[in-house]
Amino acid sequence: MFRIGSNRCVVISPLFWTLIVGSLAAGILIIMGISKFIIKDPRKKRTRELIKKIFRHTDLFGEGELWVGGLASLATITLVCFAYVFSNHFIRQYPIEASSDSYFACDTTIRNAKFQTGLQSLAIPLTNTDQQMFDLLDNQALVLNVDFVNTFIRCDAISIEALIGLVRSIIRWLNCDNINSTLSLSVQLPYQHVSIQVIIADVKTIGALRIGLYGDKHENENYVLKELKFYRSFFKNGSILARNLPVTLSLTNVINETLSIDGGQSIFGGIFIPTSTTDYNSLFFTEDQFVRSTLTLTTLNIVTSETPYYVKNLQEPIAKSSEIVFQNLLFTTVCLELFGLIFLLFKLLLKPMYYYIQSKSFTYLETNINNKQHNTCSTYQDKISGSNDADINETAYF
Repeated sequence: MFRIGSNRCVVISPLFWTLIVGSLAAGILIIMGISKFIIKDPRKKRTRELIKKIFRHTDLFGEGELWVGGLASLATITLVCFAYVFSNHFIRQYPIEASSDSYFACDTTIRNAKFQTGLQSLAIPLTNTDQQMFDLLDNQALVLNVDFVNTFIRCDAISIEALIGLVRSIIRWLNCDNINSTLSLSVQLPYQHVSIQVIIADVKTIGALRIGLYGDKHENENYVLKELKFYRSFFKNGSILARNLPVTLSLTNVINETLSIDGGQSIFGGIFIPTSTTDYNSLFFTEDQFVRSTLTLTTLNIVTSETPYYVKNLQEPIAKSSEIVFQNLLFTTVCLELFGLIFLLFKLLLKPMYYYIQSKSFTYLETNINNKQHNTCSTYQDKISGSNDADINETAYF
């Protein structure tokens, strides 16, 4: 709030406007001081006294004792009002996903939010609130998307099997197309943790592989299951895909909890974060290795599993409404007490020193005037006595 940097920061800075008001107050103080010595008209003097009376009524520090305190109070009120405006805008910068740039501050990235992130084991029993979010994640239907890039293989050469229990069952794809030398197919996964085998009965080469997972968004009161869009590409310059392609996808549960700023119920969000631990070198052949290979089928084995841990992100406000109100009252009290202390020092130290110096100066001037008057009288008496002596001498002579 008190940072001054660029031109925009200067304009919105409370210190800048406080200095502006303080400068105007200093100008009024100077004008009032000069008018004390140059105004002789009784009407204008009454106007001057009326202005002083008005400023005494705005004095927050001396309780109406000093009219100068009213001028200082205006600058303090300006500073406190900026603090209130800043607090009002800052409290609305929560949660972070619903906030915008903070144009009320010099740093537009500040938010009324802080975060905690922890890695927790799934072996630890979940709370009831967390369990509801995990239920939504466990029930999310996933679609496997596979793209074979730079190949002339057709969909009729594709067969898909899923390992359900100990038995492999043939399943059908949802979509399959070969557009611009890219064979794309989509498969509805029967379970989230499953082994899918895509068998290609064709000897044509494949340049690269792209695997993705998709899941729909779902909302249930304060629980939001976010849409899953994941893609991972596998390619290597100067190489083509091997005949056996083992790919492992590990799904990590990520739970986001957003605490309410007014003490209400928390809002939960959840999403899967897939990661792949596949060895790149096992997925590719050189051209010579591909020619020497005796296999006529290309087999893609995709295994999806869940990590034994989950990530818990907690978002909470830096300052709540009650804290903002308390901080504003505390800031107002500090400003009043600080300026009140300055005025108290003025009354206890500076004002007595001023009167002491003024009295000493007055005494010194009075002493000088008396000495001058005494010297003048003495000189005059000497002249008179000298004139009388001359007259006596002259009379005696005659």
